[in-house]
Amino acid sequence: MKRLLLEGLLALVLLTGCEEVRQVRLTFGDEGEGLDGFLCREDDGSYLLSRAVPAGGGQVPSSLVVDFIRLGGLPGCRSGQLIRWCADHPCSVIPEHRVCIPAPLPDIASLERPEARAEIHEALRDLSGAPVSSEAPGEFIIVRVTATLEPCEALLASGGTVPALREEELVGCAYSCPVELNAIEGDVYLGFDTLTEQCAQGIRVCASGDLHWRP
Repeated sequence: MKRLLLEGLLALVLLTGCEEVRQVRLTFGDEGEGLDGFLCREDDGSYLLSRAVPAGGGQVPSSLVVDFIRLGGLPGCRSGQLIRWCADHPCSVIPEHRVCIPAPLPDIASLERPEARAEIHEALRDLSGAPVSSEAPGEFIIVRVTATLEPCEALLASGGTVPALREEELVGCAYSCPVELNAIEGDVYLGFDTLTEQCAQGIRVCASGDLHWRP
């Protein structure tokens, strides 16, 4: 049995059909450095996460969707490499592994980027312990965590398919490098490639079902 732990967020128990117990930790980094995909801004400078701040302030009602993305091989880790790979390969969400967790996130509208990162990192720590999966895919995948304003009941798999995540409701995304979870022990880092804070387009690509480019 393998225990897969998402630091500050989830506890995953992945059964591999053997007696050995190993731990794999999914992490955004010790200081939340992998959370750039939760700090993207609109063209007007406002955070995506500020789309649904209640009128009186307070937490943003959101959901965290955990997906394993099938790759059909072993591409590179950078976002451009993944996009090019998935243009020619059938990259797709593995429906039976999708999990969604209600996860209110903080109002960061008035915060500078370092303070906003710290607030989100702390909020994710408060969610540890939720079960995610009972089985690890026996292939190379990426692990993706997407934050959306949609409720979980609208996002779970049904009939062997998963609903697409609505672009206008996206507020964050992070993903791992390609990894075969059954073959490793240690940390798996979740992050997001961007050179600018105006990265809403990158969030759309990250959260898409096939990792294809989105204009």
